[in-house]
Amino acid sequence: MTAEALLYRMAQALVTLLVLSFLVYTLIGLMPGDPVDLMIAGNPHMTAEDAARLRDLYGLDRPLLARYGTWLASALSGDLGYSRLYGLPVLDVIFPRLLNTLMLMGVALGLTVALAVPLGVFAAVRKGRLTDKMIGVFCLAGISLPAFWLGLLLIALFSVTLGWLPAGAVLDSPDVKTRLLSMVLPVLTLTLAGLAIYIRHLRSAMIDALRADHIRTARAKGCSEPRVIWYHAFRAALPPLVTLFMLDLGTLVGGAMTVETVFAWPGMGKLMFDAVMGNDYNLALCGFLVLAGCVLIANMLADMLYGLLDARITSGGKA
Repeated sequence: MTAEALLYRMAQALVTLLVLSFLVYTLIGLMPGDPVDLMIAGNPHMTAEDAARLRDLYGLDRPLLARYGTWLASALSGDLGYSRLYGLPVLDVIFPRLLNTLMLMGVALGLTVALAVPLGVFAAVRKGRLTDKMIGVFCLAGISLPAFWLGLLLIALFSVTLGWLPAGAVLDSPDVKTRLLSMVLPVLTLTLAGLAIYIRHLRSAMIDALRADHIRTARAKGCSEPRVIWYHAFRAALPPLVTLFMLDLGTLVGGAMTVETVFAWPGMGKLMFDAVMGNDYNLALCGFLVLAGCVLIANMLADMLYGLLDARITSGGKA
């Protein structure tokens, strides 16, 4: 990717983030009720005068566009505001949850790719045979099972019945072994849920690659079968896998809300859900912007990798 293309993509990313911030802020602001209504529901002794004073303090009595303009000016100056739900600066709330999510989702994504590559290639090479059909059945089951239900099954088996693993996150434990064991079930759930998709995509791409003319030419020249599969065919099948991996990498910080809820994992998915339901404008908006920024960065990295994998592909992703 040239310097001009990189600057153009960065400008596009900034405009996208600006438009997204406006849309998210507007949608949250149009939701029924406001933070003061939630305070009134939680404190029946609050008077109408108290509610009016709080709305004036938080600027909730001003038009929505005026509130967004105030937030944008503060954000551009480096002040992202405070979380109403936690009473802390937004970054102080997001950062620990972000680390927890990156730890959980990063391990699960790495394990998924490490298992999907050999299984997908093996299924493509042995297309139509018993092992390929068995892998296909596993993929069908993995795609069909909801992640939260799979997590509940794993809890029932390994935590309730066998008592081998903790049923939820124990990240505040001083024992490192306990913290690592509490990661096993959520990582296993996310890996099994994503593994089927990666295997199916890689198998399909490998089958198409093995039918290409240059594969027949490589075999005719006497190349060994492992070299034909891993050097020629696998390299040609990588772009779809890179696309899928970069999409998952970009949404990594968004967490998996259902899995985090099942295993009580303090991550970004549950945090953003609570922020939206609690009308915590600053926290929800900053969480969505962090997620969008990571997606945009992952897309730029994918374009760069396409150019490295295939010189015929330009920085814009076109041949």
